[in-house]
Amino acid sequence: HTISKIGDFMKSYPEKTALIEGHTDSHGGEDFNYDLSVRRTGAVRAALIREGIAPSRISTKGFGEALPVASNNTSSGRQQNRRVEIIFTEAGQRMSALSQ
Repeated sequence: HTISKIGDFMKSYPEKTALIEGHTDSHGGEDFNYDLSVRRTGAVRAALIREGIAPSRISTKGFGEALPVASNNTSSGRQQNRRVEIIFTEAGQRMSALSQ
């Protein structure tokens, strides 16, 4: 399971923190998509906490449909845009700079 592997990685490297970024495709309203992206990051965060990762090591940020990686004009592109990305940093490093 991918979450277990991420949890194991974070347990092996206790100096690492995780920034979880949530994304959606462009179907639905902008507010709905933003909320969906936030819920996605929350689900991943909760799963990592269940794996034993301290909540203080996990930050989240939702982007909604703002940062697509593929065209939203095809089902394949929309599928690629519905994603969660995790950025690992050293503890104490400013995560806000990484999310811009």
